[in-house]
Amino acid sequence: MIARSTMALGAALFSSPPGLAQLPSTEPGKWRPVVYADLQLPGETALPYASLWADELRRNNDAYKTRGDRRFLVANAPASESHVVIRSPERVVVLSVLHTVTACTVLRRDAAHATLKSCPMRLVIYENGQSRVADAGRGCFIEYTASQGGTAPDMVRNAALAAYDIESRTIRAGIVFQGQAADECQFRVPIPRS
Repeated sequence: MIARSTMALGAALFSSPPGLAQLPSTEPGKWRPVVYADLQLPGETALPYASLWADELRRNNDAYKTRGDRRFLVANAPASESHVVIRSPERVVVLSVLHTVTACTVLRRDAAHATLKSCPMRLVIYENGQSRVADAGRGCFIEYTASQGGTAPDMVRNAALAAYDIESRTIRAGIVFQGQAADECQFRVPIPRS
């Protein structure tokens, strides 16, 4: 069930410059990589996603403080998220997956410097100046780590992708991990009508 959220969240998302501009998505049915945002010290384009996950970020920060870790008094404890944005002339829909140590569980690790995790997922609909936020269960997140030799992660071998199925009004989210579709990470998230 989608709950109405504060107008501040909707205002933040509608006014954020490049992230959620009101242009319709081109080729919404085409698979495309999700976008990642750093929420530890969110910049201007990441602020809407930090607002969306403010409760979970607080919970994660508190967990670090409880353990005596005071390194993150100025910024959030380590946190990031991935998202896909679907735009139409009438509405903007965002599917977001939050990555924190306290909210995610490890599913698998790859020698190519990536870890597949199960993390919380939310669906947000922005329409007519209001936003509705729904818990969308758990989604998958790929955590990329730097190698000791400095080689970049293989983003083809391990990739998070999304597409929008217009006929069924469903966001399809999927993961390719270790070069193969990860069955446990293939999701269809329906978008409710107004």
